[in-house]
Amino acid sequence: MFYQNTGGGMYNMKKGKIIILNGVSSSGKTTLAKIIQDRSPIPLYRLDIDDFILMSPDKFNDYENGDFSVQYAFASKFFHAVKLYSDFGFDLIVPYMFFKNSEALQEFRVLLKDYPVLVVNISCSVEALQRREFKRENRKIGSAEEQLNLLEKDFENSLTVDNSEETNDACADKILEAFIK
Repeated sequence: MFYQNTGGGMYNMKKGKIIILNGVSSSGKTTLAKIIQDRSPIPLYRLDIDDFILMSPDKFNDYENGDFSVQYAFASKFFHAVKLYSDFGFDLIVPYMFFKNSEALQEFRVLLKDYPVLVVNISCSVEALQRREFKRENRKIGSAEEQLNLLEKDFENSLTVDNSEETNDACADKILEAFIK
């Protein structure tokens, strides 16, 4: 829904709907997000944690010693940005990976408790994950498999698609059907 100024300011706006694509690394979240954007009959704005992290200035991170505190401090506010864009009425698609019992998961559940959120769990076979890791060349083979047991999949309003059994188009259609109802 597009914002229409009714004279009441942002407090009378309808919150933007949010799709969270929840899956391990190399499960196809970003690719799927782009396809969904292209196929959606309404504008969906993609907020990606990877892009968000890259906004922090490199010179304040000590990569050699593993100190990413500046980057992490900025990234820790990611769901505040998601909430803000939704408050302004923007419909969003958000590729993300929720780890069980993480601070980000707790913050997401508190901040977006009363927001129109559809969490889509992206399932993918280990074989497909390894194939994708190998193709990408910037991934350690097996890291996505290690993440599978850490991934939180228990959400109230959720849908699961299998990105190794179904085509990206079929997954996108299922997600859009659930989202735009």
